[in-house]
Amino acid sequence: MAYWLEYESRDTPIHKGVQTLTKLVVFGCIGLLAGLWWDPRYQLLLVIPAILLIRASKLPLGWFKVVALAIVTSLYPVTLTAIGQTNPNLFKVLDKTWATTPIAVVTLPIAGRVGLTYGSIMWMLAAELRTLVVASYAFVFIYTTSMAELTDTLLTLKVPRPVIFVVSIAYKLIPQLQRVVDHILSAQRLRGWTLRYSNPVKIVRRAMPLMKPLMRRAAMLTEQITIATEIRAFGTGKPTPTRPLKLNRIDYAIMGITIGLTLIGLYGLAFHNAGLL
Repeated sequence: MAYWLEYESRDTPIHKGVQTLTKLVVFGCIGLLAGLWWDPRYQLLLVIPAILLIRASKLPLGWFKVVALAIVTSLYPVTLTAIGQTNPNLFKVLDKTWATTPIAVVTLPIAGRVGLTYGSIMWMLAAELRTLVVASYAFVFIYTTSMAELTDTLLTLKVPRPVIFVVSIAYKLIPQLQRVVDHILSAQRLRGWTLRYSNPVKIVRRAMPLMKPLMRRAAMLTEQITIATEIRAFGTGKPTPTRPLKLNRIDYAIMGITIGLTLIGLYGLAFHNAGLL
């Protein structure tokens, strides 16, 4: 089974039937709309196809544990931002009276009127849904696209070689570090090591047997990557793709529909405030 953020070869329509360029176009368009839309109802429109892609690609649902943790940890800063949105002029589409209806609002001497309103709750939902949407499409892309396929596509698109190199290294770095952590954890547990304590001071102290070998292995991994780069003579010549980019009718249809819907979304956003609160 693949580690988190690692490609796994599987016989699914997303793995075998869709080209990398098509996935890049879909991910780019979705990321653009998700970043511009602030209405959670519009964000939900992006969640529905994400669920279908997750099922079609057979993406391990365990990957979303990190997303859940990110959403929980971001609640505090998101809430701090949301409680300041009590000004009716901030809302362009929602009824200003309804959007500023207080749920838990107080008036402070310096900050003024702060708290939760119906409008700020919708803003919070959109912010958290954006994290889920972007992560879902990114996970599907990484899980269904090998490093070789991505590198060939970027070379065909004439992306600068240093950028391709950084992307290819980052593509493999996180899974490799996860393997290193798993090996260290297994070795330490065989020695009776555990991190299950309620006292945070003990947790920090007990983490030292994990951090020291991890730092050493991370340095060794960096050196190995550097040596591998020198052996492959990176930067001394012009690399060429190992396979040509061939798009079929399905790819053209997916890209055409995605770009068309994105343009409609941008038009609605620019001229009709579609997607705004």
